[in-house]
Amino acid sequence: MLLRRAHIPQEEVFLAGIEDAVVIDDGVANAADRARLHHELLQKEVDLLRARLDIIRSQVVVVAKSSVTWANASARSQLTSYPCAKLSALAAGSFLVTRALRSLRSGR
Repeated sequence: MLLRRAHIPQEEVFLAGIEDAVVIDDGVANAADRARLHHELLQKEVDLLRARLDIIRSQVVVVAKSSVTWANASARSQLTSYPCAKLSALAAGSFLVTRALRSLRSGR
């Protein structure tokens, strides 16, 4: 099944970095060092957000595939073989019945 083959990273990645919060001390003498530390901190946050986004993307793919698989299996179990042809025939039949009822009501 597709769901078992899909790999979803653990949610621990979501929590990574929360405990590792870096505080930039005022004790850093040089403004350039402070800016470098701030830049590194922001880069780590961007990397963490990218990792979270990758996890969300992979989860969306798994959910979409499972929905399609479920819908296909459900249609095949209810309509046996050729479910699309049977659904099309039902839609065409309901259209024709509705058209016939409207023509009877209007007297044409």
